[in-house]
Amino acid sequence: MQKTSPSRLVLRDWYGETDETRLVGRVLVHSPFTIHAVASGTNHEPRPTTPGMTDDAKATANKNARDERKAAHLRTIFGRYTEQFGAAGNQDAPSVAREVHIAMDDVLERDRKKSANSGDIACRKGCDRCCHGPVEIWPHEAALLVEIAREAGMELDKARLERQSQYTMDTWRQQPAADRACGFLGDDGACKVYEFRPNACRKLFVVTDPALCDADKHPPESVGRWFSWEAEILESAALEVFGAALMPRSLLAALNSGEHDGP
Repeated sequence: MQKTSPSRLVLRDWYGETDETRLVGRVLVHSPFTIHAVASGTNHEPRPTTPGMTDDAKATANKNARDERKAAHLRTIFGRYTEQFGAAGNQDAPSVAREVHIAMDDVLERDRKKSANSGDIACRKGCDRCCHGPVEIWPHEAALLVEIAREAGMELDKARLERQSQYTMDTWRQQPAADRACGFLGDDGACKVYEFRPNACRKLFVVTDPALCDADKHPPESVGRWFSWEAEILESAALEVFGAALMPRSLLAALNSGEHDGP
């Protein structure tokens, strides 16, 4: 399981990279950036400008000041989470995943309450197009999913996981359509392990018609997303500390580890 470089992150989901996710990546590698969209949780007042400046110069100075403060704020959050996750050490992997999922849910609940457009979120049970795309998770999440599946008597299709593991984030849609679905997707279009779903799934919300999420029929840019800065930073920190791989490969590793460990 390889670590994730902060310049790469796993903020790219099956819809592709957004302006916001590219921005977070640039912030975390201390690069200059431009704010393309307003997201939840990072509002800062502009820095006072110098007397005698032109209006254009004042606007530029204020914008640069906001950008600088936002960058510093996001890096501070990232540092706090990487320190927190790094302290988890060799703790029980499923327990760590549960704790980080609780933290993610808390951030999302807080930011949704503060966000004026969170009421536009269109995700509903059964709109499952996002469950047919590639999802990167960390090994602790895979261990939790395997544990839950075993407790529920749910047998994972290892043959399909093996086939899916041959594909990458970029080539995922080249495999047969029947193989693209998540192994935890039920016949009713609902997640069988919803309470224990990975953070990548927890933080993904769309504010456009769910029909647009069908990547075979619509371009990724047609999908509008609700976005929480801190949720993206939290997940980036988890992937940086714990490592990342696409879900099929992570699940296979967890399954194989469990078989070697014995009952």
